[in-house]
Amino acid sequence: MVVKEIEYTAKEVAAHNTPGDTWMIIHGQVYNVTDYLHDHPGGADVLADVAGKDASEEFDNAGHSEDASEIMALYHIGKLRGVGKKAVSPVRLSIAVTAQKPAVTRSSMKTVAGFGAAAAVVLSAVGLYHTVDYRLLAALPRSPLSRRTQGLGFIEGILIASAAFGIATSVLSRKLLKLMHTHPSFMNYPPHIKLPKRAKQELLSQGGWLHPTTFQTLPLIKKDLVAPNTYSLVFELPTRESVLGLPIGQHVAITATVDGQAVTRSYTPVSNNSDLGKLELLIKCYPTGKLTGGYIAHLKVGDEVKFRGPKGAMRYNRTHCKRIGMLAGGSGITPMYQVIRAICEDRRDTTQISLIYANRTEEDILLRGELEAFARKYPDNLKLYYMLDSPGPEWEGGRGYVTKEVMAERFPAADEDSKIMLCGPPGMVNAAKKALVELGFEKPGAMSKMGDQVFCF
Repeated sequence: MVVKEIEYTAKEVAAHNTPGDTWMIIHGQVYNVTDYLHDHPGGADVLADVAGKDASEEFDNAGHSEDASEIMALYHIGKLRGVGKKAVSPVRLSIAVTAQKPAVTRSSMKTVAGFGAAAAVVLSAVGLYHTVDYRLLAALPRSPLSRRTQGLGFIEGILIASAAFGIATSVLSRKLLKLMHTHPSFMNYPPHIKLPKRAKQELLSQGGWLHPTTFQTLPLIKKDLVAPNTYSLVFELPTRESVLGLPIGQHVAITATVDGQAVTRSYTPVSNNSDLGKLELLIKCYPTGKLTGGYIAHLKVGDEVKFRGPKGAMRYNRTHCKRIGMLAGGSGITPMYQVIRAICEDRRDTTQISLIYANRTEEDILLRGELEAFARKYPDNLKLYYMLDSPGPEWEGGRGYVTKEVMAERFPAADEDSKIMLCGPPGMVNAAKKALVELGFEKPGAMSKMGDQVFCF
């Protein structure tokens, strides 16, 4: 006997939206997670925030391990009505650029062409008038003394001038049209005019090797210990020209089998699409970490690692805001560095960043050389401030924990042109959220969205 799966409407699911009665939809399946609320690793607020809603996007972006699906199966109660009746193939959208001549250019062409034609007609009329007049005079009797004995006459001069002016007008019209043309496509650019530097920014946002749902393998070609328990890992893409396909602000997922269990975690690369042919990660390995301590720490050059992506709610672009306050702790610097690099390397991006980077000791500071180089070269874009929990006696930067007072001093004021980005240990992030609300920023949600004033990676 086949048991028919219970179906629920979206309205029915939406009615179960309280901490004591929490349902949600994930990829067309309905779950009652009321009993799981306080066992959730991310806290009860994360699930409560999507109670009664479709949480598919939030579930995918959270970077769950593979065993999350097994856990969720315990709370599965049915499916969303209508799911499975009609399969809809995913559609990949691409932006096609069609070169069109602006109306202003066409109007200008007509104007100049009309001017040239009018000038030619007027001069031709003048020449014709004088030619006819000359022939009439020639039919009359003339005295021998009236014959011209040297040079060109007035009539010939007019005719030659008319022809010369007509040719000059045609040449001038062509020159003016080239100057007034707005170069609608790269084929129309004169050799001495460079294309606007748009290619880099387009490259940073384009797709590439990564696949959002399928894991693919890459070989490890370089592994360096750059700080205590922290490794720089470089992986080789299929070709030297391959593009990773990771928008700025997003991350990749790594999966591996550790002690017989599938484990998946998300990491933000420090490389981007402009680093052709490679993917570079900076990962802190913890002895008790399932993936970092049990797998990544033991990787050797030549080993192949499974990747999937891109993932995440952030897709940075230069119109995001005018000012960003960033708070990073430890390896939480990686998503910040990705955004900082994109801003500093884009000459059209005038976004101002104030970064507070907190660590335990000075030797724990990651990407220090790169960050300080950006701060020196682009002082209008980046202000950098380090804080250490256990500084040495000669340390000249900030000391202790990041407090509300430190953020008030270093971060931009809370207004519509300012946003905050947070990434680091949960204790630091949670304390910062409360302090930022007291400073006038909007209260962040349990799951960050790109438009939030306070965004947590």
